[in-house]
Amino acid sequence: MPDNLDAEFASLAHRLADAASKVAMRLFRTDLDIETKDDASPVTQADREAETVMRNLIKAVFPDHGILGEEFGAQRTHAEFVWVLDPIDGTRAYINGIPLFATLIALLRNGEPVLGLNAYPALEERWMGIEGKPTLHWGRDGVARETRVRSCPALKAARMCTTSPDMFDADDAPRYANLRSAVLEPRFGTDAWAYAMVASGQTDMAAESNMQPYDYLSHAVIVAGAGGTITDWEGQPLRMDSPGSVLACGDAAVHAAALEVLKAK
Repeated sequence: MPDNLDAEFASLAHRLADAASKVAMRLFRTDLDIETKDDASPVTQADREAETVMRNLIKAVFPDHGILGEEFGAQRTHAEFVWVLDPIDGTRAYINGIPLFATLIALLRNGEPVLGLNAYPALEERWMGIEGKPTLHWGRDGVARETRVRSCPALKAARMCTTSPDMFDADDAPRYANLRSAVLEPRFGTDAWAYAMVASGQTDMAAESNMQPYDYLSHAVIVAGAGGTITDWEGQPLRMDSPGSVLACGDAAVHAAALEVLKAK
């Protein structure tokens, strides 16, 4: 994207994250009303309020842009630019008082993810990737620093993060079991934090499935901008219509080896 668009879209993405974070932290560790959605996942007033404030900001600045959000669905998703929003990724962590929840923001241009921002309000950290530029990380000091993945000597030496071993359906469970057996060590309960850690060179791999576009599209830009490789389990780039499986690795050779394991019958 041209630099002027980069700056304008990045500025809005930060404003969206700020607004959602304010809502999330105001209601974090309070007496929340928790409902169960049709897909059996929980939702709270924090999820809905955070997405509402983000949608209103986008409409005020770019009324012709499309929006896809977890809580309120799709509007104008055939537009040139589409914002993809997960107001609180890791709602189960959020309602249990665990600070690993995140606001995930992606921007697509003609169906291609070109910007991703992951904000972790309780930890006061965020990562942003913009197509063609290095991924940046902001810590508690508020200073932006480039972040890079790490190399890994082999798949058998890789440490892998997954939100839950129970997230896989009957088709994906045996494929994941094969990958779990091939790596050095799995770690669970990470939610979106796993992808930030891959991008920052703190872990080697994240592998998940049964994801929605608002769960994975921001990671696609952030991991790639840090030098990593991120695809679905068939090795295809992540798009709005991807099947919902994700494999992110800091090391390209380890990613290729992991794909071979996932594809094995």
